[in-house]
Amino acid sequence: MAIRGMSNEGIADVLEIQPVTVSNWLSRAAKQCDNVNEDLMKDINVSRVEMDELWVIIKKSCSKKQS
Repeated sequence: MAIRGMSNEGIADVLEIQPVTVSNWLSRAAKQCDNVNEDLMKDINVSRVEMDELWVIIKKSCSKKQS
């Protein structure tokens, strides 16, 4: 829901939880993404911008497979 632009408050309303819980989840998810990048993306000589573009391509590819 956050990826689709929904606010933390909106997500909290839908899930019937506190907005602070949503914030905590998103913070933990961001930290985990950083860990994945550090562990799996070692010794790759690309800029941050190139890596961001790569993740966009991967996300689009995954979305098409789910359709």
